[in-house]
Amino acid sequence: MLSEWHSYDADCDKRAASIAALFMGLSNNGGLNSFLTSTYDLAALDVLESLVKVGALKAAKQLSYVLKCLGISLLVSSHDERWDALDQYWSDELDDFDTLTTDADKELMAVLEVHVEKHEEFYLGLGEWQYPT
Repeated sequence: MLSEWHSYDADCDKRAASIAALFMGLSNNGGLNSFLTSTYDLAALDVLESLVKVGALKAAKQLSYVLKCLGISLLVSSHDERWDALDQYWSDELDDFDTLTTDADKELMAVLEVHVEKHEEFYLGLGEWQYPT
């Protein structure tokens, strides 16, 4: 899914899918804490809404629990502000929920596959290299 969430309007399903794909990739690579830290330019509520929009309800439930335990809103911020907030509010208890569950990961992959199938022509076009004019 070679697309950036920044490229789409807030209500666009491609934006939601792009955010969900970013969530899946970064959460599986470094955990939810790492994902939340590195996506400081994205409000956590936008991520949650995107997961729900694409139908990744298990991942949304897991993220929702983590956000509830944090007890703060993670709004768009600078990298340092996001880092400081997570450093202050991330508890040892949340370490148990830092890894995306297998069920959430499988569901997320399945809904993203359906999304790509639905928009196959669009995604195939993203991979086409254009010669500079």
